[in-house]
Amino acid sequence: MSRLLGQRYARSDLTLANVFTVARLVMIPIFGFLWATRDDESALWVFVLAAATDLIDGFLARFLNQKSQLGALLDPLADKLLMVVSLLVGVHVGAVPSWLAVVVIGRDALLALGVVGLGVIWKGRHGPSSWQPTRIGKYAMFLQTVSIVSAIVEDILSPEGFRPYVQVIMVAAAILTMVAGAQYSIRAALALRRPRTDPLTSQEG
Repeated sequence: MSRLLGQRYARSDLTLANVFTVARLVMIPIFGFLWATRDDESALWVFVLAAATDLIDGFLARFLNQKSQLGALLDPLADKLLMVVSLLVGVHVGAVPSWLAVVVIGRDALLALGVVGLGVIWKGRHGPSSWQPTRIGKYAMFLQTVSIVSAIVEDILSPEGFRPYVQVIMVAAAILTMVAGAQYSIRAALALRRPRTDPLTSQEG
C-alpha cells in the first residue's frame, strides 16, 4: 500500500507546470553568469524567459488543475532564488543599489526564519493559508522584477534621463516589500496568540 501511495504521489508531481518551474531553476545560474560577465543582452533575454515561465506554470497549475505538493515547494523557491541571484549580481556589477538587496533579501530571510519557527517550534498555531502571498506581496514581487529588467535595460542602452525612473521603481519595490513583510509579521504574531491545535485531535472531533 505504501509503495502504491508513493507511486501516486510521484505521478501527481509529474506535471507540465513543474517542468516549467524546473526550467526556471535551470535558467537562474545561466542568467547570473551572463549578467556577471556583462553579457547584458543575453542576460536580459534569459531573465525575461525565466519570468515568463513563472506566469506559465502558474497558469497551468490553476487553470489546468496541475497543482502538486512538489510544485508548491519548487515554485516559490525558484522565484526567491531568481530574485536573490538577480540582486546579488546586480549589486556586483553596480546596476542595483545595495540597499534594495538588503531590504528584499533581509525580508525573505526573516520570513524563512518565521516559517521554520511556526512550522517546527510553534507547530499547530497556523493554518496553510498563513503564508500565502498577499496582494501587496505580489505587487512587490512584480516591481522587484521590473526593477531588475529596468536595471539591465539601462546597462544595455544607457538612455539619457532613464536612471531617475529606475530609482523610483526600485524605491517603490522596496516600500511594498517592507509593507508585505509587515503583513506577514502581523500574521505570525496573530498565529502565536492562538492555542496550539493537534491535527489528529481535530480530525477525531
